Amino acid sequence: MATLLRPVPADAPALAAALDAAHLPTEDLSDGGRRFFALDAAGQPVGYGGYELYGEEVLLRSVVVLEQHRGKGYGHAVTAAVLADAARAGARRAFLLTTGAAAFFVREGFRPMDRRDAPAAILATKQATTICSSATLLARALS
Repeated sequence: MATLLRPVPADAPALAAALDAAHLPTEDLSDGGRRFFALDAAGQPVGYGGYELYGEEVLLRSVVVLEQHRGKGYGHAVTAAVLADAARAGARRAFLLTTGAAAFFVREGFRPMDRRDAPAAILATKQATTICSSATLLARALS
């Protein structure tokens, strides 16, 4: 499975459509400080992912695989590629919020954590305060 991670603008219609189809939030895509990517296979997008960087901490967000490409390992590929980009940008620890994909992200090395133990920068994000305020918080180190 040869894949390519490429940046996409926050206002890319295909990104919003993929997130909408998966019932993931889109209302803050165009807020500053976010980076989004498409994962391409055979020249076509198969998934998307993004992050918000806060010094050495990163909030992984908007990870989605297009429905027709699920079950082929692209979820792992997009997660790994986006986290690698965040690590190159200086991130040392990754966090995410999820309501339905905790088991997937545990397989990716994330562990549930109590919000009281999360860094202030992560807790202050729009994702943590309003959009996903009741979602499960997970974290992992980046190497």
